[in-house]
Amino acid sequence: MTRISRALRSALGRVVGGLTLGLLCAGAAWAEEDAATALVFARPGADAIAAARIERDLRNMFDHSHGMKPSVPRSKSIEFRFDVGRLSKADLETARRHFNDAQRALEKNDGDESQEQLFRAERFYNKGIPYATDHGLLRGIFYYYYRARQVAGLQEQARDAYCAYVALTRNLSGSAGPIEQFEPLADKCGGTSIAGTAELKVTAEVDGAHVYVDDRPAGVVGREVAYVDPFLPAGPHLVELRKAGYARFGTLVNLKNGASESIRAKLAEAKNRKEEFDPLAELTFTGADASSEDYVTELMFDTAQRFGVKILVAGYLDATAGGQSQLTLITYADSAIEQQTFPIPAGVDAYRAALKQYWQARFGVALEPADAQPVVDRWAPTLFKVE
Repeated sequence: MTRISRALRSALGRVVGGLTLGLLCAGAAWAEEDAATALVFARPGADAIAAARIERDLRNMFDHSHGMKPSVPRSKSIEFRFDVGRLSKADLETARRHFNDAQRALEKNDGDESQEQLFRAERFYNKGIPYATDHGLLRGIFYYYYRARQVAGLQEQARDAYCAYVALTRNLSGSAGPIEQFEPLADKCGGTSIAGTAELKVTAEVDGAHVYVDDRPAGVVGREVAYVDPFLPAGPHLVELRKAGYARFGTLVNLKNGASESIRAKLAEAKNRKEEFDPLAELTFTGADASSEDYVTELMFDTAQRFGVKILVAGYLDATAGGQSQLTLITYADSAIEQQTFPIPAGVDAYRAALKQYWQARFGVALEPADAQPVVDRWAPTLFKVE
């Protein structure tokens, strides 16, 4: 265990002094929370997909442990909504304006004008994803499609719009089962395109991106490794891809019963990637160019301050002979750092034994990473009054 150095104490004054100014800058410091995060970098020749899976499992282990023992902090995502030039907030405000116009048209019983304004609201909302989102506004747009089509006398389209609204709301609230699992909704929506299930395929133009479906982690993807869910409930879903050092990719996808939808995501580099992430990624542990202990300590402290976390785990996956690899984990917590190295044999999920060993040494609990995976209740209740 390495205690906080004099260089780090000096850095503390500089960081605190610049905190107010830093909050005004993209990617600058946030107030420290009782939270933890993990960043795992793949060195040249190492498997970036495996690194992302290690990162995902570490975050899941923090969340699982927090539920069992609140003194263990929950994980915090650090893949920020970097805006890389799109006027996302303006798009969201424009969407709100058209939504308000749709409501005013509905008050005048003008269903056609209301539908036109809702179409524009949805279009501008989608342009802002994922840099700016407002789930309440999105649900409102879908619900008022139903109201507008009722007023316009389009009863079948109104039913379809209502069912799409119910599906969206259920998806965002975490109820992941098909809509027809509830008899009243089956009677209302069983003949629509949002009944049943559909297939979603996602790939990315960078390796090691995390897939989120309706704000829940779903998998890891890359150029040649796809995330595939062949039985995702049909209907609208928010799909995001996140990777540290890149701006998020996001879209709203409407899945139809029995159909398959493919997404190829483009993640643009974040404007402050070099400042935020490259110093961590380029740490050297051996040889003449090895980073000094004081530098590593100061960098970890500064990074934890920037991300606003109490525990920061930085991992490094290096390729070794015979298809094997080596995992180095540096943990910053309580003003100290600790470094551990684990050999990783070849094979999918072969790293999990190392993570179990790490967790036992760190928290005194023999937690299996597989047991920490989040479970979505596919039969969660619904609270909708069927219109």
